Amino acid sequence: MNCRYCGKETNLINAHVIPEGFFRRLRNGQDPPRLLTNKANEYPKRAPVGVYDTNILCEKCEPLFGDWDNYAQQFLTEQRPPGEVIYSEGQRVAYKVQKYDYAKLKLFFVSLIWRASVSEHPFYNRIKLGPFEKAAKDLIERCEPGNEHEFGVTLAKFDHPLGTAILNPHPEKREGINYCRFYLGSYVAYIKMDKRISPKPLGDFLLTPRPPLYIICRNLEKSKELPLMRKIALSANSRLQPTRKRRG
Repeated sequence: MNCRYCGKETNLINAHVIPEGFFRRLRNGQDPPRLLTNKANEYPKRAPVGVYDTNILCEKCEPLFGDWDNYAQQFLTEQRPPGEVIYSEGQRVAYKVQKYDYAKLKLFFVSLIWRASVSEHPFYNRIKLGPFEKAAKDLIERCEPGNEHEFGVTLAKFDHPLGTAILNPHPEKREGINYCRFYLGSYVAYIKMDKRISPKPLGDFLLTPRPPLYIICRNLEKSKELPLMRKIALSANSRLQPTRKRRG
């Protein structure tokens, strides 16, 4: 088959879109992490090594993403981000991070959304860049992160212990602007796929070449994700319960 990056007809490998390290850190004891989805009639699936696709990258091209993937996994840890905590009325609202590599982090997110767009795995089938797919690939080929408005990224983080999950990514609109939302453990990444300027409040927290980086603190208990996680978990548990036989 043809590699989606170099275009050559060659043997393709098991290539991850979301790096495997994000899945490994979600292990609960000996249990492998599970993929959560909000699709009807689908239930959590075990993903011991994450989600990989055998139809996107060849052996020579897959390592090209390694430096960016490794940096993102080191930077987006489950611990508190390094830097100052911002409070408002006694509530933690953001982290203020002064030291980060803009190019590596931004190129990780550009490559993440490109890989998801070209992937044929059902977990990523809602992510389609359309006319922006070529623009993302051009940035990757040139190792050029672009300015903060090109595929603009805003990061948020759940601080609740239960707020670590890999939900399937999906498109959404913010004030009419097109975004894709990715879940990376306790982090949520909002990636713009639109030429228009990022709307507020996401536009106020853009990843930029100039520090600081503000990471929004999200309250899991007040989020839309918590009811979804509960519903999915209850559905999965009900399927695992043994069926009682009726007495004749």
